[in-house]
Amino acid sequence: MNSNGNMLSQQYTILTTEIKNKGFILLDELFKQHGWHMIKNEMNWISYTKLGHETEFFEIKLDRAKIHVSIPLKNSMYQYNTTFNNYFEASEYIEMRFKEFICV
Repeated sequence: MNSNGNMLSQQYTILTTEIKNKGFILLDELFKQHGWHMIKNEMNWISYTKLGHETEFFEIKLDRAKIHVSIPLKNSMYQYNTTFNNYFEASEYIEMRFKEFICV
């Protein structure tokens, strides 16, 4: 199979894969409802983007002490980064910023 075929298969797998970190399952549903898909699906690293807008992404990275969140700035090539101490605060923040970003 050619490299394009492999790449499409990998993308399809990512699109249909269940989120590994169940602490963010509600966010996963929100992103998918609005046509966004996971490009990174690890226990400590989750990232979403929308086809055709790959430079705009929402990213969650976890280390032992913090949850690091990166969100796109509308009409900009830059990301805003912040950290949280728990899943609830990080999820609430991402949900709010995502809805603002897509104008819901």
